[in-house]
Amino acid sequence: MTISDMVQGENGLLVELRFKNFFNEQIFIDIKNYFNEHLPEWQTSGFIPIADAVAIFNLIDELSGGSRFWSEEVALRVEDATLEIQEIISMLES
Repeated sequence: MTISDMVQGENGLLVELRFKNFFNEQIFIDIKNYFNEHLPEWQTSGFIPIADAVAIFNLIDELSGGSRFWSEEVALRVEDATLEIQEIISMLES
């Protein structure tokens, strides 16, 4: 499964959030694992492949935008997830 599928695919994290008001922890773990696995490669090369970058941008944009339809529990989890992703991405500066 590609990062784009995990983020925006038919059963991706964002689809689950939009249509089911559900934060799928397993998909989020898979996304974080993908980022952490590829982080050294991105640091070494100095760039993130376009497909990965687009998925990251879409993920951060959708999560940080929030939704008035999410339950309080989901909204809090999304806020935490956004911070976790930003922490991972900020490691690129190291």
